[in-house]
Amino acid sequence: MTIVTTPSTARRHALAGTRPLLAAALRRDRLLLPLWGLLIVVVLVGGGTSAGATYPTEQAVQDRYAQIQALPMFVLFQAQAFAATPEALVAQQAFGGTTIFAAIGAVLFVVRHTRSEEQRGRLELVRSSAVGHAAPLAAAVLLVGLSGVLIGLVSAAGLAASGLPPTGSLLLGLVATGAVWTAVAVAAVLTQVLEHARTAGAVAVVIVYGLHFVRGLGHLTGTAWLTWVSPSGWLEGTRAYAGDRWWPLGLVLTAVAVALALAFALSARRDVGAGLLPARSGRVAAPGYLRGVVGMTWRQNRTPFLVWSAVFVVLGLAFGAGGAAAVADYARTPWAADYAAVMGLDDPAAAFFVYVEFVLVFPVAAYAILTVLRVRHDETSGIAELTLATPVPRARWAAASVGAALAGSAAVLATLGLALAASAPDVDGVLPVALRLIPAVWVLIGVVTLAFGFTPRATVPVAWVALTVGVLGEILVKTGLPDVLYLVTSPFAHVSPYYTTPWSPFVLLGLAAALITAGLAGVRRRDLPR
Repeated sequence: MTIVTTPSTARRHALAGTRPLLAAALRRDRLLLPLWGLLIVVVLVGGGTSAGATYPTEQAVQDRYAQIQALPMFVLFQAQAFAATPEALVAQQAFGGTTIFAAIGAVLFVVRHTRSEEQRGRLELVRSSAVGHAAPLAAAVLLVGLSGVLIGLVSAAGLAASGLPPTGSLLLGLVATGAVWTAVAVAAVLTQVLEHARTAGAVAVVIVYGLHFVRGLGHLTGTAWLTWVSPSGWLEGTRAYAGDRWWPLGLVLTAVAVALALAFALSARRDVGAGLLPARSGRVAAPGYLRGVVGMTWRQNRTPFLVWSAVFVVLGLAFGAGGAAAVADYARTPWAADYAAVMGLDDPAAAFFVYVEFVLVFPVAAYAILTVLRVRHDETSGIAELTLATPVPRARWAAASVGAALAGSAAVLATLGLALAASAPDVDGVLPVALRLIPAVWVLIGVVTLAFGFTPRATVPVAWVALTVGVLGEILVKTGLPDVLYLVTSPFAHVSPYYTTPWSPFVLLGLAAALITAGLAGVRRRDLPR
């Protein structure tokens, strides 16, 4: 008897087992998914509910609109304001935080349920049962994509309930959904191409973060086509509450469909556990420095450090050159002078670069967290057990990764400051501002180390919640919430020109040292793994 396999039958076989995998993934992320969705809804809807208090008069609306047009930092990091109305300004202010949070969360979830599972060997066991080769990817795409749809609808309902126009509210909610689906597509492709979960996640985050700034650089330099080559520019081009253009969402859907089709096609053409880019062969003889845990840790983190450093060199040079060209115009405006005065800066032009560095410090903090989390991965994968079978104390093993995070994050921030200073030599104080951010990042490293020492299973959630709280505080403090909430929850508040004191960096350094010391003591006293 001859069995004929039709294309529809092949697709069913490839997707076999998608439903139970989706249920298992939903069960696994029953806490993280709601937290991620709540963060996006709070950022988006919070601006809508506070619109009346933020812009109580028509004059306040006009002043804010004029300020956005005069100061390129708001357009670069948030979005363009397309109308001088309270609701359009809400969309302008919420766009950046909403789309970036949505995209980064989507990337992490997709990588978590695809490449991470392959790297740990779990997916090989799953696929030994009646599960098609495309089912794990399909389950991850559906889990995150449908969550994005729910986030968009809940956000739209919340915005409409706060009194904003329903049509624009639905469009702005779908902007958040579009950001999620764009990131899902990017991560789906990269998890097929790259072999390691950390690399795939980091590259995907850099891409979605970079696309947002490509959009902003298009506005900053007056190059319209640069804005429209970025999906972030397409989402911004919907102009919620300022004309409500729906057709840019069609561009997003088309790009997502093409990228997902490519991802599924690639998944059928590679081996389980391998990426399309082949792993590079190692040396025949290992260098001598790999005999110690410090040298081995450096070797493991060398490539990510060099990649992150190169990315921030490019960003620093681009923002420095673009900012230097723009500050000559906006530094003479009264808004720039007022903004610099509030930040305690003598040079209005320097305010732009301070803003740049304070936005870019968050991905540097993410890089530092990923570096520390490597110890947890080594612990759960069994690598740590092999390492500790040699004469290596537990504290020294964990301290090697913590030290790599401390040194790497400091070096990346210094690289950013040097790149900005080199491309904008007429602006003073750029490098010192970048260096002042280091203690805040080190406090987050201390938080992750403490969690690893005493609650190892909660290390990953604690790490990302800590960073999220810091970012969220930076956003919500601008909506009129008490400053004390930001000061209590975020170390970045204490290095901000708004709140910093001469002794703030030393307090942060002391706090980071205490957290790291306590965390390493916890590692020394608990079982491994736990």
